[in-house]
Amino acid sequence: MIIRRYLAGQLLVSALAVTSLLTFILMGGRVIKYFGMAAQGKLDVELLSAVLLYRLPGFLELIIPLGLFIAVLLVFGRLYVDNEMAILASSGISRWQLAGHLLPAVVLVTALVSIFSLYFSPRGNLASESLFAAQAKRNTFDLIRPGQFQRVGERILFAREITPDKTRLLQVMMFEERPGAQRSRVMVMAESARRYHDESTGLSYIELEHGDRYELSADSPRYSRLRFAVYRMRVADPADVGEITRARTLSSREVFDHRAEDKLIMGEWLWRVSMPLIVPIAALLALPLSRVSPRQGRFLKLFPAILLYISYVVLIAAARNAIEKGKLGSAGIWGIHLGFFLLGLLMLGWEDIQLWLRRRRLADDGGAA
Repeated sequence: MIIRRYLAGQLLVSALAVTSLLTFILMGGRVIKYFGMAAQGKLDVELLSAVLLYRLPGFLELIIPLGLFIAVLLVFGRLYVDNEMAILASSGISRWQLAGHLLPAVVLVTALVSIFSLYFSPRGNLASESLFAAQAKRNTFDLIRPGQFQRVGERILFAREITPDKTRLLQVMMFEERPGAQRSRVMVMAESARRYHDESTGLSYIELEHGDRYELSADSPRYSRLRFAVYRMRVADPADVGEITRARTLSSREVFDHRAEDKLIMGEWLWRVSMPLIVPIAALLALPLSRVSPRQGRFLKLFPAILLYISYVVLIAAARNAIEKGKLGSAGIWGIHLGFFLLGLLMLGWEDIQLWLRRRRLADDGGAA
């Protein structure tokens, strides 16, 4: 009981530390992506924290099993390096008993990943998709920040001020670089601008009022200037996103009920139930991989072990993709889980197998003599 509490405590603390570090690193990359979207006018900067919060469960369902896997490698690697594993072995505690001592921590982490995978991740996906859908429908001017250069389609727009109702921009400058043989650059400066929708054609424009249009070609030092009272520039219409029906936004109950009707939903269901299964199988794989000699150090097998874990997850993702395309049956993903589970059992019991073979060989040699 003391050993079980000691191992569980060490394992959970290490798993928490590793998971926190990995979450910080991976979320940092996602923050950069969302800032890029905000710079292009596709996402309101004020909504970044909400989007990250909604996406967090989807990250954690992948990061937590990896954190536990690395924690087992580090905790048991330290036991081997400090010769504590030899003391436990001399006390009559086998590797199978150690695996049993890990069971409470593994069950706890498996339950946590199940909650994220089956409940929080779908709800977070639905909330984030709804947020992006609302952003896609917003007026172009809703995302403009006074005094900042922002991308609107293929153009760069700058407005010194914006009216409180966000229907008109003041002191506007727009820049556009047109590809082609002449590679011309166009800059338009106007006193104000507003959104204009042509009912007869259904097209949308930015209507600039009282300004100048400058065009400069790359192969000529001359430029053309056009003074105007009203000048319209075509812009893309807000995206028509319609109803959100993506499989990853459906609740687990809906996915389970309709999994036989749609291959995409079947792939989503198998992915969700695979996340909790990864936890005990990963822990089983990590236990024999953590064995090192005191002179080698506990980080010796860390890199190849992580490669094995990544190959496991990549194979599951590839199987899911094949199932969604109809190239693989649902049994294929279960075969991957079974294969890695048997691999973990084989590695954990390899010394026992070798010992049994040696004893049988000696018994056969003794019988022959």
